[in-house]
Amino acid sequence: MQLDHKHLVLRAEVSDCPAEDSLHEILDWMKTLIKKIDMKLLAGPYTTYVNEKGNKGMTSVAIIETSHIALHIWDETNPGLMQLDVYSCADFFTQ
Repeated sequence: MQLDHKHLVLRAEVSDCPAEDSLHEILDWMKTLIKKIDMKLLAGPYTTYVNEKGNKGMTSVAIIETSHIALHIWDETNPGLMQLDVYSCADFFTQ
């Protein structure tokens, strides 16, 4: 059996970055994304905020049956930076 790996990486500069108090919103967004791309959640999602100067922002990760989803948000820069990483052996593109 040959696995067909899929790796989606999105990078976006945003003027209105989610802030530290948006942890629950990001957590809900990750859960919705997992459902929309028809993945089976195995662990998480886990969302936390890093308050270290030069690296301030949010990270959210989830383990899915076929790999992982990670979202990183840096809100200290202007514009803010968001990067989404979805890796899977299953199809995750929907119509």
